[in-house]
Amino acid sequence: MTYSNVDKDFIKNISSYIDLRYPFSLKTSTESYENGLELCAYCSRTNTFFIHVDSAAKSGTYPIFIRTRELDSESVRTVSATIRGKPNFVLSSEVLSNITPGDIFNMNLQLRNIGTGIGNQVKVVSKSSDFISLGSSVIVIETVEPGNNTFVTFMMSPNDDLKADAYNLPFEISYNDESGVAYNTTQNIGTRIVNEGLLNIESIKVTSATGKPVAGQPVTIIVRLENIGHGNANYIESEISCDGQTINAFLGQLKKDEDAPAVFEITLPSGGIYNCKLVTNYTDDLGRHTITNNFDITLGRAEIPAAYIAVIIIIIAGAAYYLRKRHSRKKGG
Repeated sequence: MTYSNVDKDFIKNISSYIDLRYPFSLKTSTESYENGLELCAYCSRTNTFFIHVDSAAKSGTYPIFIRTRELDSESVRTVSATIRGKPNFVLSSEVLSNITPGDIFNMNLQLRNIGTGIGNQVKVVSKSSDFISLGSSVIVIETVEPGNNTFVTFMMSPNDDLKADAYNLPFEISYNDESGVAYNTTQNIGTRIVNEGLLNIESIKVTSATGKPVAGQPVTIIVRLENIGHGNANYIESEISCDGQTINAFLGQLKKDEDAPAVFEITLPSGGIYNCKLVTNYTDDLGRHTITNNFDITLGRAEIPAAYIAVIIIIIAGAAYYLRKRHSRKKGG
């Protein structure tokens, strides 16, 4: 700051000081005129101020006041100082878990400018090869002020062959500051993939050791279960209920694309159509599941063996012969 006396008269008893407000503070100066200065005719003196700018100061224009007092009057000169901060971005998201391969989900990201400068032409790009971005993988925000945040959403789907594990999804952030300087950074968002088992009835078969399933004889119900999900189905247990009878079968574990039979043996008293219920319980990474299926089985009526029929015929014939003999004796007597 240069003070000049443009008059022919000598100047004295003039005090001057710098009035600094946030984000400025005075480190030192080459002169101090708070207690007054003197200037001869057409003379000048210079005072250099060394000013500190707070590192957290945001971009903007701030005033600096130069106050000069002469006798009982005071004049104020305002100097406008422009500060250009530096933008800095961080990504965050809600906790993502229990995502299964092949699912479609929204990745909601919060983009926050924690820097001191304005970020322009902010571009967020999904860079993951394990998680496909459905639609555009690039989102552009024109401007983000310091201290502000904005939200971006990617619709994503994990690859079908991903195993249960924790994964980092990389996102690239590029932007320009107010001076046009370009910045680029990559940040990761973590998520967890779980495997989901899904059981399906492939077939139901009713058989008998004697041939055709009939009432009164043991029949075997074979239910073939298959795992059509992306993960293991564990602790598989099935229960069949038919005509008030309940039978259980334990299968254990079925891995992805595996199948196995649940075998039940039951004896029903009479022929006809029976409505049966199959209840299957299993667990996977998501917890415990129960599936229920209803199906009908048809049993033939029990047939009397030929030997039994022959015996019955002999008994009837013998009884008839005995009765005729008895009747003829009574008549002859």
